[in-house]
Amino acid sequence: MYDEEPRFPFKATQNAAHIEYSRRGLSLLMHQRCALKNISRAGAIIEITSGVEPPSALTLDVPDSNAGKIGCVRWGGKSAIHRGGKITLRVRFLKLLSEREMSNILAHSKLIGEQRDVCFFV
Repeated sequence: MYDEEPRFPFKATQNAAHIEYSRRGLSLLMHQRCALKNISRAGAIIEITSGVEPPSALTLDVPDSNAGKIGCVRWGGKSAIHRGGKITLRVRFLKLLSEREMSNILAHSKLIGEQRDVCFFV
């Protein structure tokens, strides 16, 4: 499936979001706040302010955009960068976002007057 998928460029955004994942099997469900930094139709880059790295499978929720919960997996081997008490994660969506969901997320972004098309995962 992913081999036939076209490449979608990341767009810069600044949205408040939540991630949800389970620990100890399914007995403990964890919720954590995060910041959505970049997004494309196939994945996203999020920033967490915690010392605990989430597991490889999680769900992303952007409450302002009404996109619902989005199933995600961590993208590749080096998908986490630790910087100054913050963890930056690169996640891949289990299903492509529609154009409507993308436009809703970008419309509720807190970025004002900045170019959205050029952004890189450093």
